[in-house]
Amino acid sequence: MPEKLKRYYIVKEHPIRIINKCKAHSKGTLVSFLIGFCILYAIANWVPQILALYFPATNIDLLTQYSDADPVMLSRLPATPLVVFFYLMLFNGVFKLSECLYALTYIRNRVVDYRALGESLNYYLKAFGLFLVQTLVVSFWTMFFVVPGILAALNFTQSFYIFADDPDKSITQILTESKMMMYGNRMNYVRLIICYIPYIMIAYIPAFLFANILASATVNKVVILLISMAADIPMFAVYGYICLGRTVFYELMLNKGFADFRYAGQEVFRELETADPQ
Repeated sequence: MPEKLKRYYIVKEHPIRIINKCKAHSKGTLVSFLIGFCILYAIANWVPQILALYFPATNIDLLTQYSDADPVMLSRLPATPLVVFFYLMLFNGVFKLSECLYALTYIRNRVVDYRALGESLNYYLKAFGLFLVQTLVVSFWTMFFVVPGILAALNFTQSFYIFADDPDKSITQILTESKMMMYGNRMNYVRLIICYIPYIMIAYIPAFLFANILASATVNKVVILLISMAADIPMFAVYGYICLGRTVFYELMLNKGFADFRYAGQEVFRELETADPQ
């Protein structure tokens, strides 16, 4: 391993052990914590959906009007409302930073602080720049070489946590440090996310059922939107739960294992539990 990478920890803790530690840490406060994530994801997902009702123009409409593209080819492209695209492009950086600030506050202080969700607005421009650069790099590698694109996306998974910990770092420093932290940890990170698949499948059931019901019913767009919004809530909660695990993964790399956790409620992470997979 190169010398400059030796200071970064390779996460050896079993993913199930990480999830179990998260459960113990969040005992009695998990619902309150997930409510914060539901609020954040509702703003991130529902607002552009509502705007799309009033501004329905899509990328296909734009291409049809201003280009000579083949109509058959355009019909194969996914139609995305332009307002959704611009909304997510402008605010995704802030939303990602809010996730990290909120989750780090919860892990380190063992308190649910909804104010942390709004602190990211103080760093809007840098959050926007970090998200933009990250997206461009990943898109470039994915466009020409799919596997390097996936690796680039994994390399940058810690970028907003690093930003949350030290907003004074430049975008280049943040991305470089994230890449170095993930050296040797990419597969460990993927294994952790895979362990959440059962939760994702269960949370997706309401959306799946509503989609099948609506496919055979005649209802207006507003009703469809309201029903789909309600069906999103279980997924929002699961995304928040996954973020909790991702945050502990970041803390493991930072603290070099559970033994060195120095936070409120640290005994939950530091105690040795023989029931946990090693």
